[in-house]
Formats: sequence, structure tokens, C-alpha cells
Amino acid sequence: MSKPIALAMVSEERDMRVAPLSLLYIGGHLKKNDYDVQVFHISEDQIDKAAQDIYNIDPLFVGVSSITGNQTRHSALLSKELKRLNHETKIMWGGVHPSLLPLQCAKEDYIDYVAVGEGEETTLELAQALEGKRDIKTVKGIIYQDEKRIIMNEKRELKPNIDDYTIDFSLIDLEKHLDFQWGSKKILSFITSRGCPFDCAFCYNLRFNERRWRPHSAEKVIQEINELKDTYDLDGIRFYDDLLFSNPQRALTLIKEINLPWYGEVRIGMVNEKFVDTLIETHAMELLFGLESGSDRMLKLINKMQTVEQIKKGVHLLKRAKGTRTVGSFILGMPTETKEETFETIDLILELSKIHPNMRFSAGFYMPYPGSDLYHLALEKGFIPPSKTEDWDQLDRWDGKMELKWLEWQKNSDYFTTIRDYVNLLPLRDLNLPVISNLPDKRLIEKDFSHEKEIAFLRGLQRQYSIKDTTIGKVGRKVLPYLRAE
Repeated sequence: MSKPIALAMVSEERDMRVAPLSLLYIGGHLKKNDYDVQVFHISEDQIDKAAQDIYNIDPLFVGVSSITGNQTRHSALLSKELKRLNHETKIMWGGVHPSLLPLQCAKEDYIDYVAVGEGEETTLELAQALEGKRDIKTVKGIIYQDEKRIIMNEKRELKPNIDDYTIDFSLIDLEKHLDFQWGSKKILSFITSRGCPFDCAFCYNLRFNERRWRPHSAEKVIQEINELKDTYDLDGIRFYDDLLFSNPQRALTLIKEINLPWYGEVRIGMVNEKFVDTLIETHAMELLFGLESGSDRMLKLINKMQTVEQIKKGVHLLKRAKGTRTVGSFILGMPTETKEETFETIDLILELSKIHPNMRFSAGFYMPYPGSDLYHLALEKGFIPPSKTEDWDQLDRWDGKMELKWLEWQKNSDYFTTIRDYVNLLPLRDLNLPVISNLPDKRLIEKDFSHEKEIAFLRGLQRQYSIKDTTIGKVGRKVLPYLRAE
């Protein structure tokens, strides 16, 4: 009887309702090949308990999935605790962060193997190697230490047809991973494709997915979601594809056939009158648009393939879809960005909020994710990457931990954090609170970000609105659905 394999992911509390889709892909492939798989999806305050639970099952190895940011440190804490309980426990890291920085990860004494790229076949072959059924040197896509030497096995190529892989929701208690939004509808997270065909200079996809988009067949997706819909009485789907509309016709086929309210990511250049009609017909509940900047120079620098005028035109069209919440995401403080260009972004957000009053915006500061084109520019401009894996938690666009060494005019990320919070709080105008409601507009128009006590008060208000179970939270989440907890 084979030992069980443990797959683990540490998420922030606010993300615990999102199913650990990467683990369910890998776990499903292992299960199909007759391995006993146990998935541990935990929050940061559950690390010690989860480590003990994993130790108790005496796994063949532990696969830890990690992305760059807070999850990097939390994954390191889990791995260290597992090694403390039993230093013989074999730990493999996979996911975006170790795939982008495999050599650094492989040098950590709490990581035995690093999986580079997609993990299904790599994890299966590692299991076979640890059982003595194959030579570790034949496992493609891993990096590891052997007598203090770093060994890099043969690269694993991307699988052209991903229909062989399935998200196996039976590995978790799915009821705990159904979110309740859009009027308390029961919503499932799902992925229908991998990668993106565009080449935005700030994105991990260029390296991780080699600028390739690989979809599941529409037939497979429709069948799986319809089965899940019937089994769990689903009311909606959140599509977490990097770009749901990489193939617009395929995406339209999916959302029409599935016939559920939905969320997805779309490029603003895809918006036309017919597209807006489709949003209305298919009950699109939310859309996310990567608008990125109010500066045409910056949009060109990051290869976004869109202009400020195209953004304005798309938002004008979107306001007709009154039942669809639209979110525009912006990045502040990218390498070579001037103060004037940051202000152009602020001015564009203010203009768009008048064009489409129900639109919401997020404005996080730039994070130099390893491997992207913009990362190399950040290095040229003075960014010093962390020397330890766990210290990459500095790359969190919400926490404001970083010194922005790639900018000549602004070194303090608190500056951009304040802008971000005022942008997040623009919907306060809908509450018609005396004095308070107009403060975010006033500060953004005047470019005045020096009121520390004021922003501290507003952040406290934001936290109160983000708490689901209080009366003020319930009211606030209806009016301000995109406020983010600190």
C-alpha cells in the first residue's frame, strides 16, 4: 500500500473560499493513477495545526504550491515546521514562484525538490521515483540538491492538450469553497484554460506559460460545469482564467451553454456594442479589466496593446450593462514612470468614474515579479531582489512593504498605498455622508496625500465595511463591493 501524498496551499483568510484549483488539478491526476491524495488548504493561522496533521499521515512527500507574495513566506513557514517535526519529510515546491526562481528555492534547506512549470506529470513521476519505481534523474521538470550540488533535470515541455487533466473537486469539502456574492448566490471558482496569448511586460505568463494559451475543449468544460451545477445547486461561476476571452467565440459559447451568472477577465479592446449585448443576455455579474495606466507612454512600454482613448471608449460602452459590476485594475509606480504619469492615471480613474459611476477601481503599486520583461528593467533601475525565498513576501501590492528603488522621484510605497486607498474609497460618494463622502475625490483631484489621520480613519472605515458578519459590513458590502480588508 503506497503512502499518501499531501498537497498543501496557504491562502489568506479572505481567499479561503476560492478552491485551490492548482492542487485539485494535480491531485486529480495522482488519484487517477491510483495514489491516495490529501489536500490541505489552510489559512496562515492554521500552519502549525496543518503541519501536525500532515506529519500524522506520514506522507510519501508534501507538495506545496506557492505564488510570489505573502504566500511565499507562509509556504516557507509551513515547510520549516514540517521539517522540524520530521527532517526526513520530503517537500516539493511548485507553482508560479518556484517556477520563476527555481535555483534560489532549491538552495533552501526546507525544500527538497522544485517543480518548474506545470505540475501534473512532474508530481506523478516524483511519486514514482520516491517509491523506487524510476530513477530521480528521469523526472523531467525538477531541480534538487544532491550532495550540495544543484541538479537540473531535463525541462518539461508544456502539454498541448490539457483535456487529460481535470479539476477534482472530490478532494475537498466543496461546500466550504462556495462563495456567496451577487445577492448571496452560491458561486464556484473554475478554470477553463491556461496561459494568455498577449505579452504584457509585467506578467509572469510570458515565462511560465511561454505566451501560449491552451484551452480545455468547450465540450469538456460545459459537461463538467453542468454536472457540478446539478450536484451542488450552483448559482454562478467565477472563471479564474488568466484571460477568459482569449478566444472570444469559445468564451461566448461557454457562458451561453452553461447559462449561469458569471465573472471573468476581459481586455477593454474587446468591448463593442455586440459584446455589451452579450453581457446583458448572459447575466454577466462582474468583469475585470486590466487598464493598467493613464499614460499612453506607459501602456506602450508594457506592451498592453491599448490606448487611453480605447479605454475611455470601452468604458462608455460598458455603462449600458447596468447589471454588470465592472472593475478597472491599475498599476502605479512602474519603472521609469514619472510623477506626472502617475497623476495621469489618477486623472483617468476620476474621469472613468464619471463616465461610468457604477464602475469600481483598484490601484496597486507595481511589484517586480521575477522573469517578466519589466522585472529586468526594475533591476536596471536599482531593484535589489530578496536573497531568501521567504523574503519575497515583500512583493504584495496591497501591504506597502517595499522601498521602490526603481523610481527616481518616490521611494516610499506608503505614497502609493495612500493613493490606492483613496481610489478604493471613491464609492463612499454613494453613501452621501457629510464631509466624508467627498474626501476621496477631493484628495485625488488635488493630488494631496498628506493627511495621515484622515486616511487612517478611512482605512478603519474600510475595515469595518469589509467585515461580512456585522450590520455595517452587510450594508457596506452592498454599496462598496470592492473594498478590501487590510
